[in-house]
Amino acid sequence: MPFAAVTFDVYSALYDARTGLARTVEAFFRSRGISGNAQDVARIWREKQRSFLQLVNSLDREPASNRRAIEASARYALRRVRPALSDEEIRELTSGWEGLPPWPEAAGVLEEVRRRPLILGTLSNGDASMLSALLTNLPVRFDHIISTEGGRFKPHPSAYRKALEILGVAAGDLLHVAGSGTDAVGATAAGIQTVWINRMNDEVDDLRFAPAHQAPDLRGVIDVLDAPR
Repeated sequence: MPFAAVTFDVYSALYDARTGLARTVEAFFRSRGISGNAQDVARIWREKQRSFLQLVNSLDREPASNRRAIEASARYALRRVRPALSDEEIRELTSGWEGLPPWPEAAGVLEEVRRRPLILGTLSNGDASMLSALLTNLPVRFDHIISTEGGRFKPHPSAYRKALEILGVAAGDLLHVAGSGTDAVGATAAGIQTVWINRMNDEVDDLRFAPAHQAPDLRGVIDVLDAPR
């Protein structure tokens, strides 16, 4: 049986977040007339944003808000800047997440997937409004933009259950395209067939939930869809 639906992680699988955030930081440095290593700051910003998500999941004290995570991690990454970041600068930095560059092959792969009789969606830790703004720079229409906002962040099982409910498909009929090892493990543990776009040739943290498929870039998604099941 072919897959009934495909979901894509957004910030890692479809977009080059690190490059985009470095450009945002460079613009901030220019606005302040200061020098700094934008690549290093972008790396710290992204790493702390991810750490914030997992901390919120572990504490279980508030609903998921990626915007809050982005703002808190931006303040951390630029904590040594004086004077401290203003609210307006935080808003400008956060808006950079709505203009991230897609990976070079993303548009072509999505167009190929869109031509198939599949439900096409995203499953992301991003907030709904930010995802909608970002995804407008891709050449396809998604049937569902699924956000964890208000619930729990991936890789919590509830994120994947939510996707299955919205899509109206069984776990075995969904192919999830993960951009991180954490997402790949979470989707696999939820019983979902997963392809991890493993650009860094990394290893998952828990081999018991290693994804069924890995690929160095998004073109691997087409290979999985074309392979007999």
